Amino acid sequence: MAKKPIQRYPLRAATTHVIRTCLVVALLLAIPKPAQRSTDSAGLAPSIDAIEFPPDLASKILHLDVEPDTNEMWRVLDESENTVGLVARTLPAAKDVIGYRGPTEALLLFTPELQLNSVTLLKSADTEEHVAAVKADRDFFRQFEAWDWGGPEADTRIDAVSGATLTSLALAEGIIKRIGGERPSLVFSKPITLDEILDWFPEASNIDGTSGKVRDKSGKWIGTVLRTGPLSDDLSGYQGPTELLLRIDTGGKVDGIRIRASYDNEPYVDYVRTEAGFWAIFENLTIAELSEFDPQAAGVEGVSGATMTSLAVADTLVEATRRAQQQQATSPTAAPRWSGSIRWTTADVITILTILLAVMLKYSGAFRNRTFRRIWLIWVATTIGIWLGNLLSMALVAGWSAEGIAWRLAPGLAAIACVAMLGPPLTKSNPYCNHLCPHGAIQQLIRPHHKSGRYRKLKPNLSRFLRYVPGLTLCIAYIALVMFPSIDLASWEPFHAYLFRITGWGSLVFAFATLAISAVLPMGYCRFGCPTGRLLDYLKRTARSDRLQVGDAVASSLLIFALLIQYWQ
Repeated sequence: MAKKPIQRYPLRAATTHVIRTCLVVALLLAIPKPAQRSTDSAGLAPSIDAIEFPPDLASKILHLDVEPDTNEMWRVLDESENTVGLVARTLPAAKDVIGYRGPTEALLLFTPELQLNSVTLLKSADTEEHVAAVKADRDFFRQFEAWDWGGPEADTRIDAVSGATLTSLALAEGIIKRIGGERPSLVFSKPITLDEILDWFPEASNIDGTSGKVRDKSGKWIGTVLRTGPLSDDLSGYQGPTELLLRIDTGGKVDGIRIRASYDNEPYVDYVRTEAGFWAIFENLTIAELSEFDPQAAGVEGVSGATMTSLAVADTLVEATRRAQQQQATSPTAAPRWSGSIRWTTADVITILTILLAVMLKYSGAFRNRTFRRIWLIWVATTIGIWLGNLLSMALVAGWSAEGIAWRLAPGLAAIACVAMLGPPLTKSNPYCNHLCPHGAIQQLIRPHHKSGRYRKLKPNLSRFLRYVPGLTLCIAYIALVMFPSIDLASWEPFHAYLFRITGWGSLVFAFATLAISAVLPMGYCRFGCPTGRLLDYLKRTARSDRLQVGDAVASSLLIFALLIQYWQ
C-alpha cells in the first residue's frame, strides 16, 4: 500500500512562522535594561574616593559640593573652600552609547578652566572581563588628559583596549558626548529654581533646566525663561559681568527682564534694577529682534549713575539672544547621514567581506567541494574567531536587545548579528551556524569520521534527552535575565574564550572541553549544548513550520512571564 503523502499548507506555514518570529522579537524587547532596577545616579554626587586625582591634588584634603551646578558638575573644594576642580558624570548624556552589552559610566575630573584632568571608569553594563581590561590599561586613560571642553580634534585617533574594544570605545564616545557642545558658564553656574520665577508664573509646576520651558501642573507650556549666563558671561561692566533672566511668553515676545546676579557692586546694580524706563526699551521685542538690536544706534545711553553697568547689561542682552538664535539655527533639523559616524576598522571590513563572500560561495555551490570547504572553515576559525573574536552569543543578543545595537562602534559584529538573526526566518537556512561561527567551524574540522577510532555514538534515548539541553539552557538564561537584568551570560557559553587576551582560565577550559567532546561526538556542542544555536534553529523556516511546536508554547509562556514581572516591578 502506497504511503499517504504529507499535506503541506504553505500559507499557514508562512503565517505561523511570521507569528513565531514576532514572538521572538517580543521576547528580546521584553528583556529589561540592567539599569532599570537600580537607582538612577543622575544628579547624585559621586563619592570623593571614586575620583582619580592627579598628584598635585591627591595630597590635599578635598570634598565635593553636595549639589551640582547648572552644568551638572560638582565643585571640588579644598580646605579653604577654593574650587580646585570640577567633576562630572558621563551619564545620562552618554546613555545611548552602547558597548558590548550596554552603556558605561565614567567620572570626569576637570581643572577650573574646564580642561580634562583625569577619567575614572565608574561602572559598566559590560562583562567583568571587558571592564577589568579597560581599568587596567593606564595608557588608554592617558589619551584623554588635557582635552579641552568641546572634545578633541575630529581626526584625533583613539586607541581602544585590545580585547575590550567595544567597552573602551563606548567609554571614549561617552566622554566626547559629555564634553561636547557649547562651553558652559562657570561664572554663573547656579541653576534656576522654581521659587525664582513664581512671581512671573504663579501657576508654574516645573521648569526645564535645559530649554527653560515652564509648565503648569497639567504639563501645559505656559512660557519660557532664558538665562543669559550660559550664553554670555564675558561682558564686564564696572567690575564684572551680569546675568539676566528673560521672561518669554508663548508667542515668543520678551515681556519681562531682570537682573539675577552680578559681579558689579551696589548701588550701581540696584540703580539699573529699579530703572523701569531702561527695561522698557527691550521689552515686547522677540528674541530675534533683540538679537539684532543695536544699543548705540537706538540711542541707549545707560542709567544715570550706573552707565557702565547698564551698558554692559544692554550688550549682554544682545549677545545672549544672538547666541541663542545661532544655537537654534545650527541645531540639526534632520538626522545626519546614518553612515557618517560609523567607526570603520580593518577588522570590520574583513568581517563584512567574509559575510559577502560566504553568501556568494553558498549560492555558487563552492561549499560542496570538500577541500575548499576545509579552507573556508580554517579561515573562519582563525579570522572571525581567534583574530577578531566576532561571535554571536546569548550575552551579546541580550545586551543589544535591551540597550540597542552598537552598529556604529562595531559594524562588523553588528553585521554578523544581523545575518545570524535574519538569515533563518528569511532564507530557510542557518547561515551563521553553518558557515560563519568559528566554534562551529572548529567542530567541523575536528569532526570524527564514522569509521574513526575516536568516533562515539550515543544511545538513542540519551541522545534524545541531551537534545533538550540547549533549549533548557536558553529558557533558564531568559528567566535569569528577566529576574536579574545585570546577570553576566558570557560564562554560560564557550564563545568568550575567543577574547583570549582578556578572558579568564575558566572560559578557556570550558571552550577546550566542548571541543574535546566534539572530537569524539560529531558536532557535540552544537547538537547538545549550544543555546544560541537553538534560538537560531527555532527561527529557521522548515517544512514543518505550519505546525505548532513545543517551543511555541514555551516561548509564549516566557513572554507572559516577562510581562508579568515587568508589571509587578
